[in-house]
Amino acid sequence: MDEMIKKNNGKTKWMALLLISCLTLSLAACGDKYVMPYSDYDLSEYVKLGDYKGIEATETKVSVTDDEVQAEIQSRVKAAAKQVEKKEGTAVKGDSVKIAYSGKLNGKAFEGGSTGADGTTITLGSSGYIPGFDDGVIGMKVGEMKTLNLQFPQDYGKEELNGKNVDFDVTLSAIMVTETPKYDVDFVKAHSKETTIAGYEKSVKKELYAKKKSAAEEEMRNQIWGKIMDNAKILKYPEKEIAACKETNKQYYESYAKQYGMELKDFVKQYAGMDEKAYQEYLQKYAEAIVSQEMVMYSIAKAENITISDEEYKQKMEDFKKDQGVTDEKAFKQQYGKSFEEYVGKDNLMKSFLLEEVIQFAVDHAKIVPAADTAEKKA
Repeated sequence: MDEMIKKNNGKTKWMALLLISCLTLSLAACGDKYVMPYSDYDLSEYVKLGDYKGIEATETKVSVTDDEVQAEIQSRVKAAAKQVEKKEGTAVKGDSVKIAYSGKLNGKAFEGGSTGADGTTITLGSSGYIPGFDDGVIGMKVGEMKTLNLQFPQDYGKEELNGKNVDFDVTLSAIMVTETPKYDVDFVKAHSKETTIAGYEKSVKKELYAKKKSAAEEEMRNQIWGKIMDNAKILKYPEKEIAACKETNKQYYESYAKQYGMELKDFVKQYAGMDEKAYQEYLQKYAEAIVSQEMVMYSIAKAENITISDEEYKQKMEDFKKDQGVTDEKAFKQQYGKSFEEYVGKDNLMKSFLLEEVIQFAVDHAKIVPAADTAEKKA
């Protein structure tokens, strides 16, 4: 409701156009098994694999300092802070306050001009409400009711309200104050399974180490895959797969353009800064990049007989669901209208799992160089 008295600043630009995976894994059903994608291609005509075993990669040393542990703990303490209602005092600029208001235009209530019984919370000085609203609340005491005589901006954006005078009966219900918990044994017990500060700090250090280790391993995997792609030579592209990838990508952008009520070309121009020619070039380059990785992945999988069995697929999907926080399949389907597998796409899941296996094969057969050894070589 309070959106009605906010300034109309127009749409916020959505600048981060998401990249999508259009690896065309048109897995064909064959009984209970799946036929390897690109099975109708002789990929040796399209890609020449370079070295993918024995790739040299640098192992990143991982450590966690006491300062990092304390910084993480302070971050958690801050995150545990909560706002509580202060039932006394006078509102000043910058305060977060709970208010209830009822707006009237020509003596009559208008749609969206009033809060519900629970009111709403705003920050005085930056609420985004129409001019004069925040200033009118500043100086009010908790429990006080005040009538604000205000005027909507001429360009507010709603014809029935543009430039109109309006009265708001405002009640200041409370001033919201932030209470930050103290870092002590009580905090530790309330936010972990530990019972001592020492035990808690040890567990935090362990968690931070695991995160750093995981990030370092992921970086190494990316490093190895990047070198595998650099070593491979793309001879030509299968036009069918390029076209399919471009179409999938195009449909993705069209769906977002539709949400904004825009034509695709206008959407791409406004939010990605690309004219038609640049957009078509982007689609081509993106498709080539995706199809290149696709062909290299399947070529290695075929050469090394890397597959995903039905049992492995089921287990990996369950693990992936847990990683994504999906623990109730029924609730997920009620919310999205599809099962998790249908929503993500079985083909996409199979592709992701196969890529994991291919990269893991490369990691297992890589030459891992400790960071210290690398430094010594450079010296």
